[in-house]
Amino acid sequence: MNDTNRQILQLFNASKSLSSSQVHDSLVGVSLVTVKRRLSELSDLGLLVQSGAGRSVTYTLSKRGLLLKPIDAKTYLSSNPDDRDARASFNFSLFDKPYVGLFSDDETAVLETATKTYIANANRADVNTHNKELLRYIIEFSWKTSQIEGNTYDLISTERLLRYGEKSKTNTEFESQMILNQKEALEFTLGDLKIWQEPNVRQLEHLHTIVGKNLDISKNLRKGVVGITGSNYRPLDNEYQIREALEQLFAWIKATDNVYEKSLLGVLGISYIQPFVDGNKRTSRLFSNALLLSGELAPLSYRSVDDRQYKEAMLVFYEQNSIQAFKKLFIEQYVFAAENYNISPM
Repeated sequence: MNDTNRQILQLFNASKSLSSSQVHDSLVGVSLVTVKRRLSELSDLGLLVQSGAGRSVTYTLSKRGLLLKPIDAKTYLSSNPDDRDARASFNFSLFDKPYVGLFSDDETAVLETATKTYIANANRADVNTHNKELLRYIIEFSWKTSQIEGNTYDLISTERLLRYGEKSKTNTEFESQMILNQKEALEFTLGDLKIWQEPNVRQLEHLHTIVGKNLDISKNLRKGVVGITGSNYRPLDNEYQIREALEQLFAWIKATDNVYEKSLLGVLGISYIQPFVDGNKRTSRLFSNALLLSGELAPLSYRSVDDRQYKEAMLVFYEQNSIQAFKKLFIEQYVFAAENYNISPM
């Protein structure tokens, strides 16, 4: 996408309708003729929807345009939450039809190349190597997914905990239990990968129950209000609407044959819906990895991810419904996982 098209898309939000003249007035050094041509290109790409005729023509973001709108997370989040042009309410149409492709051909090629490396390395591993690699992955994932949520265990202490059951004397019991739960939940997903090819709410609830074990986290779907730190976005607060949103998300996941899309939808969708009182993002990463593993693809450990960038990318999705910042992170972490873990395909 060229710079002009990117600038044009950034002028739109989910509810804003603009004419070519309004777009032209907002750009510097771009002629009206060029603006009209670019708007036509973006419409042909399915990123904008054209309405009206003649001088009354206006443009709005399509669902594809909303999801793929380029947003620089740092620039966007440099403003205070109350000053950002954020969508505060849940977007009921986000996971409903029509479904759209989430990865470009170039992005898919990067993922497929990484997968070939992953399979080639895994196929060269014997059973002993596989078991060692699997344990290493479990340790590194359990550490990082907990760290993203504020757990202060370091990687060495996490290894001692999960290999030998030695709890760190400088960390809390809560932190130890959080990490132990991640290991147990990951082992649960590995126990029968076929069930994750047809995900449902009951499976997700069971996964979350393991995530919250002995942490005083309420089980089952949320019935009350939750807030998002640093954001005006407010998730649904009605159990029946939450269940409906999850069913819509799972319908899209089942409808696409692209396992990378399934995984990306899983980690973003569950985080956005926030179906539980706590443990949503931990559950979302486990669920997303279960989808990858069930498709014989590399599971993400997020070991090399910057915690702040992860949270910023997620906030952009909450407030603007753009997947671009998080998708970039997802691709980078997939390539890292494919090159660093020799786990035999299941």
